Amino acid sequence: MARSNGRAGFTVAGIAFGAAVGVAFGTYVLAPNLPDAPNQTAASTAELDRARQEAEINAVQAQQADSVIDSIADDAVAGTLTERPVLVMYTSDAEQSDIDDVAWLLRSAGAVDAGRIHLEDSFFSQDGADQLKSIVANTLPAGAQLSETQLDPGTHAGEALGSALMLNPESGEPIASTPERGLLLGALRDSGFISYEDGTILPGQVIVLITGDSDGSGDSGFAAESQSLFARALDSRGDGVVVAGRIRTAADTGVIGRIRANPDAAAKVSTVDSLDRTWGKIATVLAVREELSGQSGAYGAAASAEAASPALNGPTAG
Repeated sequence: MARSNGRAGFTVAGIAFGAAVGVAFGTYVLAPNLPDAPNQTAASTAELDRARQEAEINAVQAQQADSVIDSIADDAVAGTLTERPVLVMYTSDAEQSDIDDVAWLLRSAGAVDAGRIHLEDSFFSQDGADQLKSIVANTLPAGAQLSETQLDPGTHAGEALGSALMLNPESGEPIASTPERGLLLGALRDSGFISYEDGTILPGQVIVLITGDSDGSGDSGFAAESQSLFARALDSRGDGVVVAGRIRTAADTGVIGRIRANPDAAAKVSTVDSLDRTWGKIATVLAVREELSGQSGAYGAAASAEAASPALNGPTAG
């Protein structure tokens, strides 16, 4: 998909991620020569000092850049989502500041607040998989169907919640009735899979799924894979899904990395990998606008991102 800011975005991604990896790699290589090690050398100490100084400089410059972007964030998104209902979901490891800031910018963009749903740890746990599948199968909205080829809990939960929580892309009407939506959400909450405030949840055109900074390695691999499948299934029911997290989620084993590595998923689900930065939060809101126009993209600072952010003057929501 051609974008006017694509080449600039690749440059930003390469610099930002390269610097972080370089410092980490340098520290690892030099670890045997850290102070108190018997083979410490003046050269290796000087090299480590330079790496630390570069990391400090990069951190200060990033903070200063964000302070400038903070002052224009509201203006950057103003009016881009007027009267568009957007629902926010978030995982247990998502930072509260990321959730609140994205919600604030969505309001600044004119979006209708369709509510927030906390996806508890058990929602993406292997231990709770069978119970989750049973609940969604027994409280599925009328007319909704679950995949017979993809039998994992993430896919089935995404299909069920997508049917309950999203507007029909063709008619703009809720896919499920209010009682059907309440039945599914209530059953999941009563079983400890989700939490939300009564009377706050509305069907949305787009769902923003906010996660934390897990690279999905080791024991967290099941959760990362389940989240990626969940996002794809949600997207299959409505106008779009944006998955936003911090940089480690773009690792090959992280939820964003897994989505980007799958061509079909990447063509439908938008991703933002630097949510701790103000520009990443702006990119998340602009990605919602793109989803509404029938487009998707991969944004952030990782090498797998196609640009830092969608263009400020991008397509009008359809």
